[in-house]
Amino acid sequence: MGKRRWLFAAVLAFAAAREGRSQPLNPAQGMNPWEKLKLGEYVQSVKFGGDMRLREDYYARRSPGKDDRGRQRFRLRLGADVTLPHYVRLGLRFASGTGEQVSTNQSMDNLSSQKGLWIDQAYLRWAPFLSDDGTVHLTGGRGPNPLWRTYSSDIVWDDDLNPEGLSEGVEWLLPGAGLTVFANALQMVVDEDANTPRNQWLFSQQAGAEVAVRPLNTRLRLSAAYHKWSDVNRGTLSQAATQEGNRRSGSVLSNRFGVAELTGELSTWIGAMPLSLQGTLIRNYSALKNVTPRARDGYQCGFILGRAKAWRSWEAAWFKKYSQSDSTVADVADSDFGDGGTNRQGHIFWVAYNPQQWLQVKAKYFTTKVIDNSLASAQNDMNRFQADISVKF
Repeated sequence: MGKRRWLFAAVLAFAAAREGRSQPLNPAQGMNPWEKLKLGEYVQSVKFGGDMRLREDYYARRSPGKDDRGRQRFRLRLGADVTLPHYVRLGLRFASGTGEQVSTNQSMDNLSSQKGLWIDQAYLRWAPFLSDDGTVHLTGGRGPNPLWRTYSSDIVWDDDLNPEGLSEGVEWLLPGAGLTVFANALQMVVDEDANTPRNQWLFSQQAGAEVAVRPLNTRLRLSAAYHKWSDVNRGTLSQAATQEGNRRSGSVLSNRFGVAELTGELSTWIGAMPLSLQGTLIRNYSALKNVTPRARDGYQCGFILGRAKAWRSWEAAWFKKYSQSDSTVADVADSDFGDGGTNRQGHIFWVAYNPQQWLQVKAKYFTTKVIDNSLASAQNDMNRFQADISVKF
């Protein structure tokens, strides 16, 4: 009887061992769960990432009869970067929001109804390797803004805008001159209308250079750009969000837009602290003479002291902005300055701190005034406060 029990136990042990060898280990037993992820045979690498931000957004309107406003908002972005053969890259990102071209913020409202994700980026980029001294690229789809920008550039471009169309770029080091030169171009499809053969486009060209003063650990970068908006006053742009400032006939822009932009950044150090001095000047050289007053100029300048990026790092900043009504197309300009758009002037302050590399807290304050109340679609002088908590992963 004892021998039979021993034999039965041995058979069970052998069967259990065979069963254990035939099934993969679960993650708790040491297996990497990503080993089950199957990729296409042409995929060389995939990188996933994203970020999440919580925001308290408060408006204090100073104009008579205008109510204050407070919103609780969030932003979620999830993306992937896929490397393919022959120097081809695919970029994909989904984001929260309401479909606006200049914002991925989503307000907490509607009795906690479910919120949607949108295609924020979807593009192909070809960047062949030609030399260690520089890079070239060709991009098509809905991708990140290809133009070199500083914070002061948001007088023209909201940071959340992802142009749809084609773009090209080159950046090259000239070792003998100690100079880096670059050029970028953008052909953005503004609106396609089946009822007319003349679609609306934006054509942007930018050229610039950067020089490094190594003994002073200082870098100066300058660029000149021209943004030509084609046929934008022939019909609406069909945009999801219309921002204040530009003069319109109904929903159609009254003016023409050919915006020249000069941008510069001086990066240096004060002791162990990085310092960035920035400035942008713009003028709409295509503004019509019979649309008066012309109101075609704008500028933004300021500084950022420190850099909130690494562990226990911080930054503080101040900027002054002045943007006349038709200095640029309001519907792609910064959406946070006042109510967004143009025909505003004022100051911007912020401080930010990273207790961890992946975690940031930030407080930002805007004080803004309407430049010309006779041109304002909503006469709102206001102060605006934003408090953010952001994580990236």
